[in-house]
Amino acid sequence: MQIAHMRNLQSFLLASSAKSPRQLSARTRCVKRVGWPLSDMKPGFRRFGHQEPSSSLYQTLQPSGDCGSPVIRLLELLPGRGTQPVTARLRSLPLSSVPRYEAISYCWGDPTDTKTVICNGSPLPVPRRLEIALRNMRHPTQSRDLWADAICINQKDDKEKKVQVELMREIFASAERTLIWVGDKEERRQHRISIFALMSIKIGLLMLRRRLKALQSPEIPIFEFERKEKRVVAPFSSDFYLELIGLLRQPWFRRAWVVQEVAVSTHATIFWGGRQYEWDDIVRALKFMSEVDFPLAFIVTLEHVSAVEEERKYYRGGAVKLLSVLSRHQRCEATDLRDKVFSFLGLVKTPSIPRTQVNITYEEKTEPIYTQTARAMLDTDRNLDILSRPPSTTISELNLPSWVPDWSLPPASSLTYSWGHGPLSLTGVELSPSTPRFCASANTAFTPSSFPTNGSSSSSSTSNRSLIIQGYVLDTITETGPIYQGIQIPTQVRSFPSIVQEWWKCILSLLRARKVFIAWQKIAYFNTTPQSRNPTCKSNKETMREAFLNTVSTSEAGTSSSTPALDFELYAWEKSARIGIIGLPYSAWILISHFLSNKPFLVCEMQGRYSLRRRLVRTSGGYLGLASARVKSGDAVVLAAGGQVPLVLRRRLELEGNEQWELVGDAYVHSVMQGEAWEEKKCKNTFSSVDLETGLLEVACIPVLDRIASLCISKSTFVELDKF
Repeated sequence: MQIAHMRNLQSFLLASSAKSPRQLSARTRCVKRVGWPLSDMKPGFRRFGHQEPSSSLYQTLQPSGDCGSPVIRLLELLPGRGTQPVTARLRSLPLSSVPRYEAISYCWGDPTDTKTVICNGSPLPVPRRLEIALRNMRHPTQSRDLWADAICINQKDDKEKKVQVELMREIFASAERTLIWVGDKEERRQHRISIFALMSIKIGLLMLRRRLKALQSPEIPIFEFERKEKRVVAPFSSDFYLELIGLLRQPWFRRAWVVQEVAVSTHATIFWGGRQYEWDDIVRALKFMSEVDFPLAFIVTLEHVSAVEEERKYYRGGAVKLLSVLSRHQRCEATDLRDKVFSFLGLVKTPSIPRTQVNITYEEKTEPIYTQTARAMLDTDRNLDILSRPPSTTISELNLPSWVPDWSLPPASSLTYSWGHGPLSLTGVELSPSTPRFCASANTAFTPSSFPTNGSSSSSSTSNRSLIIQGYVLDTITETGPIYQGIQIPTQVRSFPSIVQEWWKCILSLLRARKVFIAWQKIAYFNTTPQSRNPTCKSNKETMREAFLNTVSTSEAGTSSSTPALDFELYAWEKSARIGIIGLPYSAWILISHFLSNKPFLVCEMQGRYSLRRRLVRTSGGYLGLASARVKSGDAVVLAAGGQVPLVLRRRLELEGNEQWELVGDAYVHSVMQGEAWEEKKCKNTFSSVDLETGLLEVACIPVLDRIASLCISKSTFVELDKF
């Protein structure tokens, strides 16, 4: 009997690690896209399908009471010490009447890497990191009520998964505390740094100590597990600084699901390397460190932590639109690409307008879910903000219409140590502005009824893949500058050669950025001087220099929206370009001196805002603009009803009296962003059909100033666009 039992258990464990070819294919596509090792990734909501728990362990969750209160499972973690097996009991309770419990937020890692816990007397394979977390979180003498998705949700019941994922916000919001398991002492030991990096940090911190005495440095409490003692450290202490180097590199901070898990929680605690930190204390320390004139060398970008913390503020502050949430967290990663939408739905709060309706289902493929989400946002928001996206360096592998954002694509990194989001879309939807940033179409609205039906149902392929907008051609692009690719910030810490190599790449990227700035100036000042009047400015009081700086900063230079770092950065670029060959050593001096003060070089305001992966352009009418890297001479600048910013379209061949167009991207065009050039009478006519086979945009052959553009570009068009 014992042998038979062991064989059954062995078969059970083997089955738990099996994956279907479809699941493996999805994971492979995701890893190929984001360049992330499988072992560092937590599966998305397909994550619930990798385990094979005993069927006797789970009973169907039925709504409780006359009101149909939802029911969840709680995990009672039983006492234990050291190497003793992790044991627990699982029970079902109405969510409205559960006792006090804590919810665990963690990164699954490799789904085949499992360990076994004893649940209700039966062995249950769980992700290795969860087993380690439970082992470290259990009390030696008393039980502890917890909620952990891998155990509390039946991995084999698709219907239950759908219901439970819709309850995730309420589950984490109702928990007494969210326990963030980042890693144990073994994972902490894996993040060693070179002696050179260690000595550089300690010397720098020693030099900074006197200056910090005049500042009110926050105190950071730390609880040591093994010693069972609590102590206090300063943000710039060697111990805490080195701890951050390893902590912020952990994959937990890049997971899509953790944003909601932390944002809705009332209290969050981080477990890392045998130590315990309060989330609020880590945030206070990082904010303080980002504001002090000190190089945050060897610490990776702060945007992962700041994005989660800022989302907590947005969530508590009131209205949150789905487009803003998805745009803020497109950097996040998920094995199941559908979770790039589903994991953020619980954060949407729109009390004054109808909530964007997106159906959570894991029976649909990624493409129709992304399309349904885009359509729902257009229908709710009544504007074209969804067409304004930060340029991406990655080619989409999904068969999506061009007006549907591919949320699976990571945005170009902002490469910045500043606290906040970046890079941003031109409309700034990531910042949830109370009023539109621009109004190129004079605050007109997009009409959702513009979705064509072509005599078919709304579920037809033509209807689902088509979008019609109303607008007209403003001007044509005649000249384009090189792409601004930003400055590469070094983050390597493991060896001296790798550190030197990254700093060399950093210097080269700085010189390349200077070359781009000079080329942009030549385009802006062609046949004119910096002090000449801007011919496109109606007041005729603006100089070409002011027009140029306003274009590259998207109207933020010298305004209340600007920052001292941005203004100084523009000044430094101008001075570096103005002094010719001497500008090369000046750029090097900027690199060295501002590395020692962390401003503005390591802040990189331009690339952290709107300029990254864009080109400066000039139109035939003399307008200066900042457009996507894909634009080229001959592209049309279009103003569309409901659009904050102009769109760039590319005219294709004329077939049977109809013109075909291709969507390129959005653009900032100076002197038209506040509706100065908008004329609603120019876009009154109606439109023709869409050519879905070629994936091109087809418009009726009517006068050039009286058109409505129908946007529908297939995957093949994306591939063609990326050639430019």
